[in-house]
Amino acid sequence: MERPEQKNYREIERLEGLLHELREGPATARKTEAIREIGLEIPLAVREVGAMMINVGWEQSYAADRSRREDGDS
Repeated sequence: MERPEQKNYREIERLEGLLHELREGPATARKTEAIREIGLEIPLAVREVGAMMINVGWEQSYAADRSRREDGDS
């Protein structure tokens, strides 16, 4: 099963590819709007990855703290 961060990394790469394709051709109103939308989607995906990394950090920190307390109580 694919982890959420892998899904987001894949989505970021897909959006960056689309952005590159759009920038290669002549600009139209539709392409300009698509570029704008992709420009908004990429930061959202990056933010989600960052939030997941923070959550993992908190979980690891909590688990390490809990383990230290249990070892100290023994």
